Amino acid sequence: MIKTTIQDLIIQSLSNLDIEIDIKDLVVEQTNDFSNGDYTTNVAMRLASKGDKSPREIAQSIVDSLEKTLDIEKVEVAGPGFINFFLSTAYLQGEIKKILDMGGVEYLKSGTKEGKDILIEYTDPNPFKMMHVGHLYTNIVGESFSRLQEATGANVKRANYQGDVGLHVAKTMWGIEKKLKEESLLFKDIGKLSLFDRVEWLGKAYQLGSEYYDELEDEEAIEKIQDINYYLYQICYPSIPQKDFKGLENLGVSEWYVEGRKWCLEYFEEIYETLGTKFDYYFFEGEVGEQGYKMVLENIGNGIFKKDDGAIIYEGDPDKGLHTRVFVNQFGLPTYEAKELGLAKSKSSKGKWDESIMITGMEQMPYFKVVLDALGKLLPEIAKVSRHTPHGLIVLPGMKKMSSRKGEIINAEDLLSIAKESVASLMKENGKVKGEDIDDLAQKIAMSAIKYAFLRVSVGKNIVFDLSKDIAFDGDTGPYLMYVYTRAVSIINSCKVEYDSSSCSEKKVKSVEVVELMRYIGKAQEVVLNASTNYSPSTICTYLFELGQSFNRFYQNVNVLNAEEEDQKFLLALVDATAQIMSAGLNLLGITTVSRM
Repeated sequence: MIKTTIQDLIIQSLSNLDIEIDIKDLVVEQTNDFSNGDYTTNVAMRLASKGDKSPREIAQSIVDSLEKTLDIEKVEVAGPGFINFFLSTAYLQGEIKKILDMGGVEYLKSGTKEGKDILIEYTDPNPFKMMHVGHLYTNIVGESFSRLQEATGANVKRANYQGDVGLHVAKTMWGIEKKLKEESLLFKDIGKLSLFDRVEWLGKAYQLGSEYYDELEDEEAIEKIQDINYYLYQICYPSIPQKDFKGLENLGVSEWYVEGRKWCLEYFEEIYETLGTKFDYYFFEGEVGEQGYKMVLENIGNGIFKKDDGAIIYEGDPDKGLHTRVFVNQFGLPTYEAKELGLAKSKSSKGKWDESIMITGMEQMPYFKVVLDALGKLLPEIAKVSRHTPHGLIVLPGMKKMSSRKGEIINAEDLLSIAKESVASLMKENGKVKGEDIDDLAQKIAMSAIKYAFLRVSVGKNIVFDLSKDIAFDGDTGPYLMYVYTRAVSIINSCKVEYDSSSCSEKKVKSVEVVELMRYIGKAQEVVLNASTNYSPSTICTYLFELGQSFNRFYQNVNVLNAEEEDQKFLLALVDATAQIMSAGLNLLGITTVSRM
């Protein structure tokens, strides 16, 4: 990459001046304003703090001793001592040639993590609950993380961890029994409903169980739900002391559990397909939790876990900002914390990971700090590569706060459906599309609106998704970038002149808009590398929006269709490169482009 070339030039220049430098002090970055060049460094200011020369004097000495290269048009000293590098049009044209020869997707790959194995866990919806927009956000972040790491050459595996045993399931089973009685139905009647209606019915059963358990605090309901909970745990975890629950067996709880779990997982798969996600591994609390349960029991009294009032706890170190958490509760059942230990061990059985990333909501930060601290004492090699990445909340103006327990949930399918319908309506109003394919187009454009809006903000900050603004075809939105891509494709399809990668070689360029667009394209590789290194999809979003704005300025001021043939070939190559970078960049966000809008 050109950044490495610039770093090497600076190092050679310093060597010529007999100046030694710690490589950590040599920072070369892309500029935010092309008036300051394409790349800049503050190395002179860093060196000035160690000597008696001013930063500008040192900067000028470095510039004067730089070796000449065709890739750099000029180098300037600016401000208090910045050194700004301006890339040559010959270099930029060479990058456009590479894009056309390699394709945008391959061009953006770096190979910096070639041979590394990375596991990324995300989405994590719980069976017996509807998938809500929080899970949707986690999925979108996780998929983009995965694609960014694949762009580095890493071998990425996608994992999904789902809570199929626990109190929420027991509440659902209790709610099923009550709803069947109240509605005079048999469980097989529920099986005749559509998949969505079956899952929605289970969600209402969960809400009913939660109401009696948490709000009404009905003693009879609480006792039975706790019995169901233990019964389901002992089905999943044979090592848990067994109790006799003949009544629950006769009631059909195990059948409800098996069938309901299957329905929920099938429903989730439909949403994953819509989102464009395929998982390599599925982990379930009902399968991995027993390992964690045994790990806790085996480490009581050795300074890791201790018994406390009928439970087993891990005492967090206050000096590390950790609090005490329960790993086995008073009923002798493993908590989420113990199951997480089993999950970590199960993940390690799938491969030796260089990185193991877990993506959840911000509210789970304190929980993960304690769990990873405990894991560090039990399985230090696994803990060393494990990292929790928290994300913020989704705020939907005008919609109720999410709460699956109270039945005020904004589920994922609802949001996807509402966005799709809104996009279709807007397209019809604007006359942007005609024909029978509006349904498919609306779905892809709606998905671009949601994914881009969710990823536009740095992971960790809260997201405000305003439907009316985020589905717009102008402004900083996914549909706007989709429209930029289709406009570029339309220009290419409208021209009869044939062109190829050689069309952009050593072409004299005078147009300001053409040069600017070339310079934005020249930023692409470095932007993707930075986004991948820092797990930052928002970096891609910012770049693509700037690229889109530059292309629109080009479109308004440069008449490609009526240009001289040789000029037209070059301009078409530039438009093609823009389209390929836009498409490849959107792909890193999990967004699929369309050929027309």
